[in-house]
Amino acid sequence: MSARSQLLPALVAVAVAMGPVPAQSFHLRAAIDYPRTADANAITALNERLAAGETTLPANGKSGRLRALLAALGVPESSQMLVFSKTSLQRHRIGPRSPRAIYFGPDVYVGWVPGAAVLEIAAGDPKLGLVFYSLAQDPDSPPLLRRDDSCLSCHASGRTHDEPGLVLRSVFPDADGDPIASAGETDVTTGTPLAERWGGWFVTGTFAGEHRGNGIAVRDEQRRWHVPPRAATDLRAFAAEFAVDDYLAPTSDVGALLAFEQQATVHNLLVRASLQMRWLLACDRELHTGDHDDAAGGGLRPTTARIADGLAREIAAALLLADEPALPTPAAAAEPFAGVFPTLWPADPTGTRLGRFDLRERTFVLPLSPMVHSPAFAALPEPLRERVLERLRITLKRGRIPGGVQLSVEQRGVLHAHLQATLAGY
Repeated sequence: MSARSQLLPALVAVAVAMGPVPAQSFHLRAAIDYPRTADANAITALNERLAAGETTLPANGKSGRLRALLAALGVPESSQMLVFSKTSLQRHRIGPRSPRAIYFGPDVYVGWVPGAAVLEIAAGDPKLGLVFYSLAQDPDSPPLLRRDDSCLSCHASGRTHDEPGLVLRSVFPDADGDPIASAGETDVTTGTPLAERWGGWFVTGTFAGEHRGNGIAVRDEQRRWHVPPRAATDLRAFAAEFAVDDYLAPTSDVGALLAFEQQATVHNLLVRASLQMRWLLACDRELHTGDHDDAAGGGLRPTTARIADGLAREIAAALLLADEPALPTPAAAAEPFAGVFPTLWPADPTGTRLGRFDLRERTFVLPLSPMVHSPAFAALPEPLRERVLERLRITLKRGRIPGGVQLSVEQRGVLHAHLQATLAGY
């Protein structure tokens, strides 16, 4: 059977979709070949610097190599969030008395559990989407970050549309941190109602709205599960429950949680769309006939062009935070994270940056995800990236605003000028 006849049925099957196709596992197909393709990202670059003796990762105190790793990757310590539900690889070490800390930057995510033998890392990769690593905490072990594809058993599952992705869960935890299966759970995205978020997480800062964080689930008189409300300005409110001083920051801040959730939502979508589009482009190359069909959609086959248009609509809407629910009550992000997070993203000549917190009704002052400046967005295949940029121009310059997006005329003008000055191709 020829390559053309082998690929055609698969392309036809995918063509019925206008967005990411579940259960296709594009990262395992020949065009990507995740298991056998070499990684090249912020972690591999760090490994090269370590091997050359240009930097080191010394262990220090109870957190071991954590602080040095964050500094080497440019990940702010103030991005710290604590999760105590047993919903990750090192679940046997995690619980209300030993929460897992998560830190993040624009393209890297780091997890640390007190007493654990390794640090856990996920990094964006232009070819593979997301790649997962571990770093030994033993100071006598060489400081080498090792790729660990076994993480894909959870991080490339139905929760992530079967592609490498980040998993955010809100559960009803019991006293040990185990999710109560009969109570249900929520996969958290930008569009998840605030009342359903943060089950099994600590939440600090200023926020009086309903959520599931900071406590153990109980049943009410109607036998419905809920978590009793508990506000905490900082982690010292939990000092009687776990060793707060062992952690790098005194916060698991509401601002960090909201920023992280929108970032993970967009990052997952960019990864899925990029992998799908790369596979489709490979199919197009194999199926190329040179006839008029190939001129449609800027050189794409008609089916590929239609799917690319659908993906572009979905990405543009996600970047414009279309599904973000209004905050029920005003919140406030803690310093230093509130000041640090915008500096992770580029400024235009007027000093405007994305990622500045509002938290009166919306997460950000300017309703556009900073992930438009991320390496993951830059890595989109060009036909898809061009389509997303065109949709952003239509929204911001021409005022044709997609459903669910909230933008004032002033915000449109500021964002249009910002992207003109900072985003290649816009």
